[in-house]
Amino acid sequence: MEHSTIEQRIAQIAREAGLTYMCETWPRANLRFDKFHRQQDGTVKTDDGETLPALLYVQPISGGLNFTPTGYLKDSPQTLLAFADEMPLDFTGEQAQTIAERLKGIAADFVERMNRSGYFEQIEGRVPYQISFDRLDANLCIFTITPEVVETPGTCIDY
Repeated sequence: MEHSTIEQRIAQIAREAGLTYMCETWPRANLRFDKFHRQQDGTVKTDDGETLPALLYVQPISGGLNFTPTGYLKDSPQTLLAFADEMPLDFTGEQAQTIAERLKGIAADFVERMNRSGYFEQIEGRVPYQISFDRLDANLCIFTITPEVVETPGTCIDY
């Protein structure tokens, strides 16, 4: 059986949660989010039918390889997950806060799904977050978390 990467497993969980999934750098994500447009019915989607909210797995540039005494190698990238949703044009502070709280709930549900998946060590304790309004070139609220994600059981290696 082929070993799935952390990114592939996160993508699977995102799709099961009904989120549009992206794995990009911030600049490339900006280009992807530019493809979302407000439709006549008020919804925001791409010509390909992608909808919001979306999960952006920001491609990690660092992390750690954890070697266990039992002969396993566990990957642990510096993970940044960004949950994005549309903002009304000329939004008010109250509207922005409501959207941010909804995204916080989506992020909490997503972490619970990760914990139940069995793919990762349990994410527990404090997980830092940031909220951005009008980030990138799109009218979006973006809620980012940086959980420590460690795969389980890892890849068996020979010493």
